[in-house]
Amino acid sequence: MKKSFFLVIIVHLILLSIPIGYCSGEFDKVEVVEWVYDGDTFRTNDNESIRLADINTPEEEENITSYWDAKNYMISTVHNKIVYLDIDDKYTYDNEGQGTRLVCVVYVEYNQTHYLNVNKALLENNLAVIWEHDNQFNPHTWTLFVPINEIPEFPSWIILPIFLVVSSVTILFKQRFKVKLD
Repeated sequence: MKKSFFLVIIVHLILLSIPIGYCSGEFDKVEVVEWVYDGDTFRTNDNESIRLADINTPEEEENITSYWDAKNYMISTVHNKIVYLDIDDKYTYDNEGQGTRLVCVVYVEYNQTHYLNVNKALLENNLAVIWEHDNQFNPHTWTLFVPINEIPEFPSWIILPIFLVVSSVTILFKQRFKVKLD
């Protein structure tokens, strides 16, 4: 009896682990943008300050027109939207300016099949220049669009019904065929 109980538990754990891997992505963090400071820095809803990796946009005192062009692009692209962050594994935080900022390549959903690389989009629109740092990223290899994982979303609410179905089938199988798993 103990063996069959453990077998059922193992089967359930295996089946329940499928949805977790099924919907995992390549991003380190998913946030909503609450405030855009300028063309390369914003704040998320959890009060995390984000600095776009390896690019630089004009500061207000350098060129007011270019500053507002970059900031307005960021506002229209990321403000109040979900962003997907690829956090720099090597440099992680930037201490320039005021406070500490998380260094990231930032993505937003462009359509149903692709994410837009916001860092690359600023470069492509001549709103930023490459400003390389000692980090994991190489802006020369970025692509403007990145395919969304082709695996369809697996909603978490489906886990309980799957568990119940598998349990029921296991019980019915044992009763129907009088299988002894001991």
